[in-house]
Parts: sequence; C-alpha cells; structure tokens
Amino acid sequence: MDLTRRDMTRLLGTAFFLTPAAARARAGTTTAWWKDVVAYEIYPRSFCDGNGDGIGDFVGMAERVDHLADLGIGAVWVAACFDSPNADNGYDVRDYRRIMPDFGTMADFDRFMARAKARGIHVILDMVFNHTSDEHEWFVKSRSSRTSPYRDYYIWRDGRDGGPPNNWKAAFGAGSAWQFDAATGQYYLHTFVSKQPDLNWENPKVRAELYDILRFWAARGVSGFRFDAITSLAKPQAMGDFTPGQHAGQASFAEVGPRLDGYLHDMYTHVFAGTDLYTVGEAWGASHDAIINMTDDRRGEITSAFRFDLQLKDADGWRKLPCRLDDMRAFNADNAFNDNPHVWPLVYLEDHDFPRAASRYGSGVPEYGARSAKLLATMMLSLKGTPYIYQGQEIGMTNFPFRRIEDYNDVQAHNGWRNEVLSGHVPAAEFLRNLAQVSRDNARTPMQWDDTPNAGFTTADRPWFAVNPNYRQVNVRTERADPDSVLSFYRAMIRLRRAWRCLSAGRYGDVSPPGSQVYAYTRRDGGTAAVVVLNFSDSAASFTLPAGLRATRCLIGNMTPPAPVTDGIIALRPWESVIYQLA
Repeated sequence: MDLTRRDMTRLLGTAFFLTPAAARARAGTTTAWWKDVVAYEIYPRSFCDGNGDGIGDFVGMAERVDHLADLGIGAVWVAACFDSPNADNGYDVRDYRRIMPDFGTMADFDRFMARAKARGIHVILDMVFNHTSDEHEWFVKSRSSRTSPYRDYYIWRDGRDGGPPNNWKAAFGAGSAWQFDAATGQYYLHTFVSKQPDLNWENPKVRAELYDILRFWAARGVSGFRFDAITSLAKPQAMGDFTPGQHAGQASFAEVGPRLDGYLHDMYTHVFAGTDLYTVGEAWGASHDAIINMTDDRRGEITSAFRFDLQLKDADGWRKLPCRLDDMRAFNADNAFNDNPHVWPLVYLEDHDFPRAASRYGSGVPEYGARSAKLLATMMLSLKGTPYIYQGQEIGMTNFPFRRIEDYNDVQAHNGWRNEVLSGHVPAAEFLRNLAQVSRDNARTPMQWDDTPNAGFTTADRPWFAVNPNYRQVNVRTERADPDSVLSFYRAMIRLRRAWRCLSAGRYGDVSPPGSQVYAYTRRDGGTAAVVVLNFSDSAASFTLPAGLRATRCLIGNMTPPAPVTDGIIALRPWESVIYQLA
C-alpha cells in the first residue's frame, strides 16, 4: 500500500515530519548527540580477529570496545560488514540483512552492540545503496529476463552500434560503465566495477526496499547510518556521450545529479523524520553549495557529509599530488560554515579509502613522526564538527612499505597497474613510487595492538593482509604505558575538546601569518575563546599574536614543556602545536 504524506501524518502525527532541529526544539533539547561525540571508524577485516582465522570480526570488535571507551569515543562507524562476495572488500553487498560470515554471526553483532551501548558508544552502520553485488537476489532476478518484476530495480539499456549505450567510464579504472549481459542482450550500468550493478533509485519499489533495510537495523538498536557513494544515486535522465570538453573519468556522470536532494528528502521523510537517527553521506564530487543543500537541518535530507577536497592524488587515482598548507587552511575555513549554523560539518584526516595521515600530512623525518601525528590530532580535534578517528590513527600508524604490485590487495591498484604499466603508458617504478603513497591499502593493514607476532591482531599464522613492520614500536599496548605517546595525546585532546565547547562548536577565525609555515586560528563560543597554533614544518618558527589577542594559559601542547608566550610571541619547535586560552 502506498501512503501519501497526508496519510502518514494522520497515522503517525505531525512529529513524524519534523526536521531534526524542530524535533529537538519540541522535545526541549538543543544539542543532538552526534554534536557531542568523537567518532571512530572500524574497518572490520583489519580491526581485531577474535576467532583466529586471520580475519577481523565482531568477536574481536567486542573484545576491543574498552579501548574505544578509554580513548573517549562516543560513536563507532562500522565499515561495510554485510554478506558479500568481496569484489570490493564488502562494498558489493549480497544480503543487507545478514552479517558477512567472515565477520561472524548476528549473535556476534548483537554482542558487540550490547558491549558498545554499555560503554555509552553509539553504533553507525555502512549502507551501500548506490549498488549491490551482482550476486544479490534482486540482481539475479533482474537479469533473468527482460520481463522480470525486478528488471527495473537496476539500470538496463540497449547497446549502440555493437557496443555500450554511451562512452561513460567506471571508477577504479574499471573501463566502461556498462556491462553486456548475453542472456538478455542488454547492458547494465555500474558506477564502479562490473560486479557492482547500480540500483535504479527512480523506481519507488527500490527505495521502499532500501527503507525497510534501514528500519530493520534501527530496530536492532543502530543509532545511525553512513551512506556509501551517496552522491552517485541520481543518474542523468539523458544518457548521451560525454563531449570532449567534459571529464569522462571518476564516475562524474553519477555525481550530484539534479534529483539527489529529492531522493534524500524522500528517504528522510519515510525513515528518519522525528527520530534521533544520525545520517552521514560519502559526498564525492559535492561542492560547498551541494553540501549545504544535503545537510542544512531545515531541509530534511541527511545530517552531515564527508567531503573530499584534499585527496592529494590526481584524477587517475595513482599519482601523488603535493600537500599544500594553504589548501588545508582554505578548506578548514570553508568547512567551518561560520555563516550557516544549520550545517554541522565533519572533521577527518583518514578513512579506509585514504593513506595514513601521519605519512600524508606529517613529517618525513623519523624523529618528528610522532610529534607531527600529535600536531594533526591537535588540529583535527579543535575544529568545528564531528571528528572521525580512523582505526590506528590514534597510535600514529603510518603507510606500509609497499614495493611490488603483488603486495596490494585493492582492485583499484591492480586496475591501475594494468591500465598504466602493462599498457606501456607509465614506467613501473614511477607508478609504484606514487601508488605506495596514495593507495588506500595503506589504511587496510591490520590494527597494531601489541608487539607480539602479527601485532596482536590475530593468533593465526598469517593475517589476511600484511602487518606493517613498525608494529613493535607503534602499537596500543606500548603507547598506553607511555604518557608521552600519540595515544596518550589523543586521549588528552578528546578530554580537552569535551571541556572546551569553543573547540567543538565555536566560530572559526584564521589568524595565520601570510606565507608562513605556521597555521593558527581562533575558536570562539560565547565567553570562551582559544587560539590554536601549529608549526607544519621540520624547522623552528615563531608566531606573533595579532593585535587584540592575549593568551592567558596553555591548555595543551604536544611537547613538554609547551612553547611559552613571551611578549606576545610563541617560539615553536619543529612540528610543535599548542592551544592557548584567550582573555
């Protein structure tokens, strides 16, 4: 039965359609729970193996909940964890209501949920709603015949001149975005690899199926959802070729289509309105204005969105681009949304699709490695929004020393090798040198818990993926016992963020000296204010407080003792960071 908005209002009351801000106002509360937490991403396959088979799982996750609680984490995003044939490490879902067998059973999931909730930690699940696996029941039925009731669950088109319907390219270097199906004589669309056929969001039956999946997991106690590839949901209605002046790579045909906001509002209306469920989207290709459209809490779409302005790799996905401090400063200013209190941003430096922040943004000088990791923590945890720490970031995990293409697991790496090196376009040494710095496999090596074999990740002889050889120095157990470690500093920064609201919700103001290696900004909220000063360099530097700013006491620093203020000047050592209270 299809219910209209009037029908739903009659059945559920007007509160069902309230935006989050209006719902909180009616309930007499002002702050949503996700504005008060530091979040943490778990990549299940690499977090902790609890059953000794070399693969991370929910048994291991449950065992490590105390680590998250002790760190100060208030929400955990569990990356793709549903049943999957693993063409893209779980981002090709075969059954949305079943846990991937590699990761355990529903009972194991429920046990993890119970332990997390007992420690005050919300659980956020990854929803891959742009596409399914080609082994999903819907697609199996869809490709069975052109007259199948499930045919329109996916996007099928006739070919053209003996080839695909148009010249669109898939992401990950996967070639054409169209795959021919011999049984029915048509092509299906896949934004990513061919084993990930795109769902047809224009079909209301598809949307209804997906909304039921969200309700299923919400009923099990999940607090929110992260939506993979959310900006790819709305495909162009006209499916013509790209012209020579258009960028035909990186799935641009699927990014931020004109009906995206309508789809998101429809999902909000049917699932999230009047609840405190949190929703966050992976917003590839979204501009500043598109982010506002999706996340302004008066519109009723999603809560927040991950932005990708600082990728540090080119459009082909393998060549490293330089890290420029001016770009980071500009992005942080833009992401503060000072002039729109209805937009709540996200703050992050790592996730499962990016190399390690300590290697990407930090110092290449070994003696400054841990110090620069702490500086990055200072920055990330003193910016407005919900911060996301990726597993291992809190101990300063670094990129893996990749040498050969055989060392990689990721489909994107191997497609790039085939397209660039085996084709003769790029020398192997150049490709491998760049790939080692940008590959997302850097984030997928096992979590380093201690200095025992396999970093305490598993008791198996071999984990599913190689452990970084620096695990004997960089691991949780060693750093937990060291008050000067990266882990100890993350804990201290999270405590400080909770105590000083200006760091999490205050107005942002860049006060950096022009052209300097020092990045400095103020954070103001009501009667409290602080200045954050960061030396992004292997050299010493000084910072002079601008006129009108007076520092009173140091709230935190990544060195002992922290740099003092002398006559309004802070003399910073290489990669030193400090936060001072302002009068």
